[in-house]
Amino acid sequence: MAAVADILENIDSLPALPTSVMRITAMLSDGTSDLGEIENVARNDEALSMAIMRYGNSALYGRSGKVFNLRESIVRLGGKALLKIVLEQKVAKLFDGAGEAYGLQRGDLWRGAVGGAIAAEEIAKKHRFQEPDLCFLCAMLRDVGKLAMESHFGAEYMTQVFSHLEPGLTFMECEQSAFGTEHAEVGAELALRWGLPERIADAIRYHHEPPAEDPGHDRLFDIVHAADIICLWAGLAIGSDGLQYKLAPHVRKDLGLDRKEAEAEITTTWGRLRELEEMMGTSPAREARA
Repeated sequence: MAAVADILENIDSLPALPTSVMRITAMLSDGTSDLGEIENVARNDEALSMAIMRYGNSALYGRSGKVFNLRESIVRLGGKALLKIVLEQKVAKLFDGAGEAYGLQRGDLWRGAVGGAIAAEEIAKKHRFQEPDLCFLCAMLRDVGKLAMESHFGAEYMTQVFSHLEPGLTFMECEQSAFGTEHAEVGAELALRWGLPERIADAIRYHHEPPAEDPGHDRLFDIVHAADIICLWAGLAIGSDGLQYKLAPHVRKDLGLDRKEAEAEITTTWGRLRELEEMMGTSPAREARA
């Protein structure tokens, strides 16, 4: 039976979290943005530069007929929009090609990450949560534990989980029985090894089972959990395990996620995801492979 340390022992075989994402994470966490630093990151990454210029020249930002270059696009978009574009591009590369052990096709894990990030941001804004950008970030990174589990166990991952399926057990409990840990816990530990703040690691840790009461309760965890469920209800990155998760009752009540509200969130998530993919001409996950 594997321990978290065993699973993360060969972490060098996993894609590294780029230094740029570390800086972007800090910016999103403390509410700052440095356009000069973002420009420096973009100029060293052709795919990222192209993505920024596509956004800067898109109808979403009131295209005027003028063609904006990289610097002009950066100024036009502003700090927060740029941080998210950079994050989307870098996470695309992180998740590129992953997910087969979970029954996912290439690119699905990225679409699930971005869909969850969109949903988390929308839910946070609707409920006047003061850190929507942090919700976006945490939801985008919520499934990084799947990268480590797939890297360690390969195609045998789901076979081992299914061998522990029993009536009444949740998927997380089956993972625990099979491996002595589960992907949310592994993801949290991976985030800490990457040097991410503990609160972000905890949002990853609790994205399937958020604590209901103090002292462990944090509305950030509730929003990331709700976004994950909305993403699955929308049919994004379901995989072999996706239909095994349920919305926590206290989150359903607190966020008012009845059927009508859930359908509205699903529609918004799909709409924004399609806009992104249309703007890119393809998904960033595929562009990263080009």
